[in-house]
Amino acid sequence: MDSLIFPGFPGRSCFYSFVVISILLVVFVRVFFMPLGFHEDILLRAMLNLRVRGGDFVYVVTCGPLVGAVKRAYESLRAMCLRQGFPEPSLIELNCRDFYGSVKSIRQLISSIPDADIYLCSGAGLRILTHIIEVALLASRRIFNLYYEPEAEGVEPILIPSALYLNIYRFPRGREEDILKLVISNPGLSVKDITQSIRVKEKTARNILTRLKNMGLVKRIGRDRVQATELAIALYS
Repeated sequence: MDSLIFPGFPGRSCFYSFVVISILLVVFVRVFFMPLGFHEDILLRAMLNLRVRGGDFVYVVTCGPLVGAVKRAYESLRAMCLRQGFPEPSLIELNCRDFYGSVKSIRQLISSIPDADIYLCSGAGLRILTHIIEVALLASRRIFNLYYEPEAEGVEPILIPSALYLNIYRFPRGREEDILKLVISNPGLSVKDITQSIRVKEKTARNILTRLKNMGLVKRIGRDRVQATELAIALYS
């Protein structure tokens, strides 16, 4: 099991592998979950667009038992990764007929991964695989980025940053909610405008705005004015 969870360290102790991967993840290593179907080229395009590096970890997830076309797609992807200098992808087979059992298997894998920048890459493979991975990440309360690589070439991919899921786990409350609603309704407010409308001290308003900015909900325009982001308008307006 160690070689599946910690690719590149076969035969070593789980503790040794955990220490090494923890050190690697501290230096901004990313972890990618990629459903796989019959076409490996979709995953390769995603890896190119996301600039996957040799020190990253790639988990290719598919429904088992493997059919011939999927096995050939994985072997082709593996060979291309080695030629391109990408990390060797680890293959995870799930019993997709057992949805909850599959979610549990992915959750166990996620629990072995220290804090990292996680990407769920959709667009390839059966849709049920994307749902399984997403539910497992949500149940594990892990922040992750959602990346969509279209099957058809020429269509722009979409990257939904992790701020979306941060707001699902923790939404604004109390004064945070008051200030956010005010900013959504009145784009371009100054900090002074906010303190007068909400009746809070300037330091308190600035601290709350910093938290909202870190959640991806507000952004600064000009020297001392703020406005709501597209994410804030989509979730809270």
